[in-house]
Amino acid sequence: MPSKKIKTLKSLKANLKKTLPQKISEVIESYENFAEQPAPVDAKGFSAHHSACKSAVVHAETLLKLARWTEDEPMSLPQNDNFDISSILEEAHEQEQDEDDES
Repeated sequence: MPSKKIKTLKSLKANLKKTLPQKISEVIESYENFAEQPAPVDAKGFSAHHSACKSAVVHAETLLKLARWTEDEPMSLPQNDNFDISSILEEAHEQEQDEDDES
């Protein structure tokens, strides 16, 4: 899908608000599918597998931060950077499942 030219932060926020939930769901699903695969037993493969998992978590975390930025009333976050990304990912996954159940 070609990207459209966005000229203002307001229109960027509006566009992201529409598209991010699906993108976050896709990243989480991709991460879960990959992370469920057994890690290779050799050191190089093991390291690469874990690096890929970390990268996916950072990707999801970045998308979640963008999603919070698009909210009309931003969620409050802990004052430090040590918030639990796994609980945020789990909550997003549960919300996705709830929305699928409603459809």
